Parts: sequence; structure tokens; C-alpha cells
Amino acid sequence: MALEVPAALEAKIDEVITHYPVSKRSAVLPLLHLMQHEYRYITDDAVNWVAAKLGLQPIQVLEVVTFYPAFARAPRASSTSASAARSPAPWLAAMS
Repeated sequence: MALEVPAALEAKIDEVITHYPVSKRSAVLPLLHLMQHEYRYITDDAVNWVAAKLGLQPIQVLEVVTFYPAFARAPRASSTSASAARSPAPWLAAMS
């Protein structure tokens, strides 16, 4: 399944790439941040898309994704489910 990148995101990515005229590989990190902001995690399709956009091999992008713990490779729990799990309400009710 090919990744369909919204036009606004692709325009922002194209603008970011212009800041790295010497080595497009330097744009991998900011592009991954944009992709994660849009999709909430980095899929294999996103890795392949960024690699193709920058003229790199997918492994060169995947190395960056797996090196930095800030990048998620799978969906993370939403903040509402995480806060509900930490909620003291269930154990408070049991104490009364």
C-alpha cells in the first residue's frame, strides 16, 4: 500500500528539503518528525516514501527511525487511555 501524503504536508516537506542543499540525507530527521506529527507513528510506507523523496535507500531512513526513541514504529496509546489507566477512581471506590 503506497502512502498518500496530503498536499499541505508535501509542500512543507519540500520547503524543509530546501534547507539542506548540500546533503539531502540531512533532511531525514526533520522529515520523519513531520511524518510522525501527521500520522502519529512511522510506518514502513512512510520510511519508503521519505527514502524515495530524498533519493536514499529505505535502510538509510530506517536506521534513523530505529536509532531515535522519539520515533514510534507502532501506534502509541492515546493520552486519554493512558490517563484513564492512571486514574485513582477504581481503587478509591474499592476503599470506601
